[in-house]
Amino acid sequence: MDEKSFFERFKNSLENTKEKYDLNNIHDALIVWFGENFLSLDPDVVIDRIVDDSHAEGIDSVLIDQSNYNLFFIQAMTASDFEKTKNNFPENKIKLTMEGVRFLLKGDYKGNITPELENLVDEYHELDKTGDYQTKVLFLTQKKEPVADKFIKTFKKEYPKIEILFFDFAKLFDFYVNRYLTMRAAPPEKISFEVLTNLLGKDKPIKSRVFTCKGKELAKIYNDYKERIFEQNVRYSLGLRSRTINRQILETAIDESRSTVFWYFNNGITIICKEIKESASGKVINLYNAQIINGAQTTYALYEAFKDGKLKDNVEILIKAIETNEKNFIDNVTLYTNSQNAIRLRDLCSNDSIQITIQTILRDSHHYFYERKRGEFDSLYPTPAAKKKLLGENYWCKIVNNENAAQSFLAMYLNKPAQAKSEKGRIFMKDSVGFYDQIFDKNDEILPEKILMSWLLLKYIERNKKEYHKAYNAVESASEKEKDEIYKYDFLLHSEYYILNIFKDFLKNQSFKIFSEKDDLLKVISKIENNDKIFKEFYKLIKSDFATYIDTIKTQPGYYHNKFFKNENSIGLIRNFFNKKYNFVQLIQ
Repeated sequence: MDEKSFFERFKNSLENTKEKYDLNNIHDALIVWFGENFLSLDPDVVIDRIVDDSHAEGIDSVLIDQSNYNLFFIQAMTASDFEKTKNNFPENKIKLTMEGVRFLLKGDYKGNITPELENLVDEYHELDKTGDYQTKVLFLTQKKEPVADKFIKTFKKEYPKIEILFFDFAKLFDFYVNRYLTMRAAPPEKISFEVLTNLLGKDKPIKSRVFTCKGKELAKIYNDYKERIFEQNVRYSLGLRSRTINRQILETAIDESRSTVFWYFNNGITIICKEIKESASGKVINLYNAQIINGAQTTYALYEAFKDGKLKDNVEILIKAIETNEKNFIDNVTLYTNSQNAIRLRDLCSNDSIQITIQTILRDSHHYFYERKRGEFDSLYPTPAAKKKLLGENYWCKIVNNENAAQSFLAMYLNKPAQAKSEKGRIFMKDSVGFYDQIFDKNDEILPEKILMSWLLLKYIERNKKEYHKAYNAVESASEKEKDEIYKYDFLLHSEYYILNIFKDFLKNQSFKIFSEKDDLLKVISKIENNDKIFKEFYKLIKSDFATYIDTIKTQPGYYHNKFFKNENSIGLIRNFFNKKYNFVQLIQ
């Protein structure tokens, strides 16, 4: 692929990202695309951390990569056409960003920047104080690196520990071609290992082989095939995903004395494949269409050591190969052999009977499509005509993402808005630390209607949040009095799950039995669909009283919105405030 072809394809990817997440522009789409695909961050989290106003000190986003303990100040710049990708990143933009970061690091920014940015910077400082995180200033651009770096050199003299990175057009091109596309490519036709130990064979009920090989062999296979060797449709880290775990793996693999016991310290690799073939001598084993389903961290750590010429020859690794094409079995093996698998649990739960039941009822009885797994709707209904035939002209409003729906249920029915906001990785966990069994109760006959109602109400609140965001972004043209009034409600950018929870009490106060009566749920669903004025009145009351409460606590030391709305104890404080004020008496006639 040449650079011009890449530019056009990447432009289409950004357009799709913009449409998919209803973003304001391609600029924001670039940040979201990068955060999702390069940093493996949740796109919804990235969207919430984009600063849209023009007085953001040259900062477009403040991202937190908790897996790798990195804090990013990001400045992004797109190119409107291919020719402009040949231009250098403007030095005045670098100067603006360096001055902005400098001010945010040590300046008196409180009250001197917009509330949206202040909230993100407060969170940055709290994490930075732990000493665990590396701060990086990242210029994300479709242009070339700047000609001069005088502003960067000046900044580095003051802050030598902060990394300044350019992810320019060339790096985007390399990542797109050699990583992004190959992550979606077919697995390698055949990989081979030299067996160092006797093969342990198991042929029934499913053929499997367990053996030991050199770590260098695994590293070379990754070097040849990159992400093609990993299970498809699963996002893997593009770096050392868990800093602590992978550095331990890496250090063991390159240490002269510890490398000899690497085999004993490591759990090994699990591979599924279509066919296992052994050589006559049993010294070589060939795996066809092989994919690693457990051991991505180990594989990448060994590759890092191999690439740097530091991987010791005596490093050995345990391999378990399983011959199967049966998807449900593969999903279960993936689930039970991985400890860091929250991002895949949604897909692995997709064939549960309760998920199928909810999908069927919402489709047949309520004309909504409940999407059990990523990309399901587009896969089943690939054309606009097919989509409209199923759901009507405004079909995009009737696609219920089951993860998002579970978040709404968790916030509204289970009184866990903080967890819905910041711990959605636990939604599809079925063990004692997960929420799955609490949300998807097989014995709740009206669960589909509860899920639909809470999801629709969340969408209603999110639309109001989007309208507020527009007013917030246009604050530059407002008077000082108007600015104060707008900034008074900046908590709306973070509180949608809390507002949803309080809505529950307002509905119950109106005698809607949303916990037990299907007919009442259907009435609420109908009212939301028809934009009944009752919801406007409820929202107005909740918004006003929320503002009053936040005003009483926001001056407390260490307060910032992200911290408050991610704290599971906050909902108790909010609910007590509303209950004391109203005792949930009849509010609207």
